[in-house]
Amino acid sequence: MQLLRRGHKFEYRDHRGVDQQGVVDVWVSQAGDRAVLVLRGLPDPEAQAQADKALLTLTHTCLPYLLRPDARLGVLVLRPGGDEEAKARALVLPLSA
Repeated sequence: MQLLRRGHKFEYRDHRGVDQQGVVDVWVSQAGDRAVLVLRGLPDPEAQAQADKALLTLTHTCLPYLLRPDARLGVLVLRPGGDEEAKARALVLPLSA
């Protein structure tokens, strides 16, 4: 896998209709047939709903320009731990596994 885009900031409208901001890193395989998105900076409450809306926005805005149409997509949502010593946790979206 190689890093295609790091720290790409984007805006999306969450499930409550509030504008939010997020950051995505896009990793692709050498052949371009697989890709992994790492979403960061999403608000923690209701993480699944936030991630779904963020992914929907990315699907309609920048991903068509970065990835092949037949690419298999994996999505990780990083959630920082409560304190500095805690490990970051990731939520894997079900449709991407």
